[in-house]
Amino acid sequence: MNSWHIGEILIQKRLIDWKQLEEALGEQKRTREFVGEVLVRKQYIPKFLLFKALAERHSMPFVDLSHVFIDPRAVELVPKSIAVKFALIPIELQDGTLVLGVSDPSGSLPAAEIAEMARVSGVKTVLCTPEAVTIAIERNYPAQTAETGALL
Repeated sequence: MNSWHIGEILIQKRLIDWKQLEEALGEQKRTREFVGEVLVRKQYIPKFLLFKALAERHSMPFVDLSHVFIDPRAVELVPKSIAVKFALIPIELQDGTLVLGVSDPSGSLPAAEIAEMARVSGVKTVLCTPEAVTIAIERNYPAQTAETGALL
């Protein structure tokens, strides 16, 4: 299914209909947004269902971070600056592999560099909504002041 367009996946799953897709495609030409963004903005589909479909489109698992325990040992392996820069959250270690929640399925992630920095055998990515990743970063990394870098 990874060669399918997101609109086709959403229709196949009966999450939207052809009329909604055609309307979104027409608006996409005007606004230059992604079709999925248009569908969410028009409230034809909730954002988390769009991201579940995007995960399927990119052959990766979708994880709802609000229902997942984030292992502090995994978080310690990746600096906050890297998590923020690449919009990712370390979730857990699985047999020497670091599981990272990302918000962009097609984003360029320096997986080899992160694995080397974290001293793990590899990284596995799972897709999460951008809002969930941002909230998880805020909750799992200590706050720092901008001027001194000191912990609050």
